[in-house]
Amino acid sequence: MNKLLTILFTLCISISVFAKSGKITLSGKVTNPSVNTIKITDFDHKELASAELDATGLFKMSAKIEDGFYFLSYGRNSAYIYLYPKDELSASFDANHFDETLMFKGQGAERNNYLAKKSVLNQKLTEDLDAFYKVDETTYLANISNVKSKHLEALNNYNIEPFFKTAEEKSLEYGRLLSIQNYKSSYKFYLGEEITPSDAFFAPIQKVDLTNEEDFKKQPYYRYLVNSVWSKRINEAPDVNGMFKVIRSIKSQPIFVSLANGLYGKISSKKERAKDYLDLIKRLTNNTKYIEASEKRYEEVMNAKGLTKGDISPEFSYESIDGETVSLSDLKGKYVYIDVWATWCGPCIKQVPYLKALEKRYHDKAIVFVSISVDKEKVKDTWKQFIADKELGGLQLFADKSFDSDFMNAYSINSIPRFILIDPEGKIIDPEAPRPSFEKTKVLLDELLE
Repeated sequence: MNKLLTILFTLCISISVFAKSGKITLSGKVTNPSVNTIKITDFDHKELASAELDATGLFKMSAKIEDGFYFLSYGRNSAYIYLYPKDELSASFDANHFDETLMFKGQGAERNNYLAKKSVLNQKLTEDLDAFYKVDETTYLANISNVKSKHLEALNNYNIEPFFKTAEEKSLEYGRLLSIQNYKSSYKFYLGEEITPSDAFFAPIQKVDLTNEEDFKKQPYYRYLVNSVWSKRINEAPDVNGMFKVIRSIKSQPIFVSLANGLYGKISSKKERAKDYLDLIKRLTNNTKYIEASEKRYEEVMNAKGLTKGDISPEFSYESIDGETVSLSDLKGKYVYIDVWATWCGPCIKQVPYLKALEKRYHDKAIVFVSISVDKEKVKDTWKQFIADKELGGLQLFADKSFDSDFMNAYSINSIPRFILIDPEGKIIDPEAPRPSFEKTKVLLDELLE
């Protein structure tokens, strides 16, 4: 099978080939800039155009593209945009409030203003995690259908072109199907509990054509859906032979390449399957660099010695929102519940109301709630503004070197949100504590603090 020998070594390969069928221009202004570069990228975050901000925050860039969905990326922030040849767009936003202030003018503005408002609306429709996820299957299906309906209502309020309406209606349906596909994992991610949906619940997924290369190229939610379905099938195979059989059954070259390149990341997802994914990579390609990188990653994963319950927690000394230096040792004598987060992290922000509820519930108990931001130093003002806007409580600290801080490295923190629970003597109770939105978090804290 020749395609097995042609996988390119890259951890973020772009499999889309865009015809140079039309030019677009995007200019604008960033208020309170935190970084100097703004970009347009494809679904694989491959840069298609970029611009440097001048001293006043102004920028301008152009690119030759096919019509379709892209990302507008600024620092850690990104937003879906839809570009069409000959678009002449102007974008503006406050870097401290990217999602809420993003606005477009010019040719193509209506469809992109809809997408900007769609992101904000989606956050509001799904912010109550219990009401949205912790329901029976029928109610959950109604919830995700309601999200689609609300976006369709909003879509009709904009003066948009027929081609975009058609593309967005398709995108909304793929988004609904993706919510069905990911219900089990989302439930565990947000609520910390395992569920087993019925076979009937997943029936709509069985009807999806998983070989539509045009939609895989142009529809982000279709791509996420297809990758999710195939990734699940690969992971459910009992051994590497079964995994190899599944991935060889993929008939589409672009989809095959996308899945194959994603295997590198799977090496670190679960230690018990890491060797299977490494062996699968070796069976799929003879690319020496890809294999060497995968072997190195495997060794790192297997040799990693994480902190465990009962270990003395590593120390930290970080600046607080009040400008004082706070160390973990200053908090001895109380339980410490640490939230590692950042202003750009959507899942982190969804935990904010639940964390505030915990703080209120245990305000008179022997526990300190500490939030450590891993934002970059250059967006410190954004961090301060976010704390003020959201009226965050607890002890708000700013890590000295973002993810490269000694404390983060000691806990091997490479993704957020991350929660850590430490006892009054400075010993670790749980290096990966349950999230504020988990019911078991209250049960655990009640037991400790009674």
